[in-house]
Amino acid sequence: MIFALDNWADVIITNAWADYKGNVTFNGDPAPVGSIVDAYDPGGLHVGQYIVGISGVGNDSAGIYGFMHVYGDDNLTDGIHTGALAGDSLEFEVNGVAAAPTVISGSLFWADQSQNDIDLAASAAISFITVDLPTAKAGMPGDTVRFEVGVQNTGAPLDLYGIVSEDDTSASPGWITHDQDTVSYAANGATAYVWFDAEIPVFGGGGDTVFTITYTVYSLLDTTVSYTDSVQLFKSNTDVGDNSWATIPDRFDVFQNYPNPFNPTTTISFTMPAKSDVRLEVINILGQTVDARELGIMPGGTHQVEYDATRLSSGVYFYRISTDSGTVSRKMVLLK
Repeated sequence: MIFALDNWADVIITNAWADYKGNVTFNGDPAPVGSIVDAYDPGGLHVGQYIVGISGVGNDSAGIYGFMHVYGDDNLTDGIHTGALAGDSLEFEVNGVAAAPTVISGSLFWADQSQNDIDLAASAAISFITVDLPTAKAGMPGDTVRFEVGVQNTGAPLDLYGIVSEDDTSASPGWITHDQDTVSYAANGATAYVWFDAEIPVFGGGGDTVFTITYTVYSLLDTTVSYTDSVQLFKSNTDVGDNSWATIPDRFDVFQNYPNPFNPTTTISFTMPAKSDVRLEVINILGQTVDARELGIMPGGTHQVEYDATRLSSGVYFYRISTDSGTVSRKMVLLK
């Protein structure tokens, strides 16, 4: 499983650390895979992070974190506070919420090379609204079409989202859907996108076909908080009315986004000569990837992607499109 959040940028890895592990719950249930455990020193310095189900020996296991390295001050760096000090009382958060610790063994007070078993419990109200729903799309036999749903977090400081789609092969043989294999994150007030792909069958009848896909978006922190809807996908054996199939370009290219500068949305266009898996990355001037989206398998042709930078700060960024034909990056400027 791949996770769409990288919050390690401000954790300084030093030559001193203590290990913490234990059970972790959110709203009384085992914290789901993808939940983020953070550790802070008394001054608020971020000194450790663990992603449940991905970061260590607890891989693929909900409700368990650790061993999590919690880093201490680097005594090789004079005058710079880089980590916890001996005797510091640590504070923990789970998905951005202050967690109540229960000491099983060891201590909350940081000590170099110590092993500590601390259970963590956090709680917060969970709610979201859908702000960007997919519309009907069309494709030709053999195409894979991606549908995205925008989810705005109106509850917890940080929420995790998933999606499940229904492929009714009894109604139309050969149709298959694939749900994303990532966790999508959104801070309170921010929007995350979840997606599923639909494969249009090569066979299954000579005429045009309409396929209705039912999907459910849900919070991983509380799966009862969900939204269900449906969308239609058309299979056309002739012309689906999309100019991207009219003329197939002979090379892969990425064009300058428009508008540029922008606030907060811009359109990124690109062409490719053949069907390919497509990935979009946004990178800051420090070379850190601040956003990444798997756009799915797209047919050869010209494509446009609307990018929403609401959660990013003003500045210079680079967007990178990667396909089977290569990778191209261009610069864009966000002005808020």
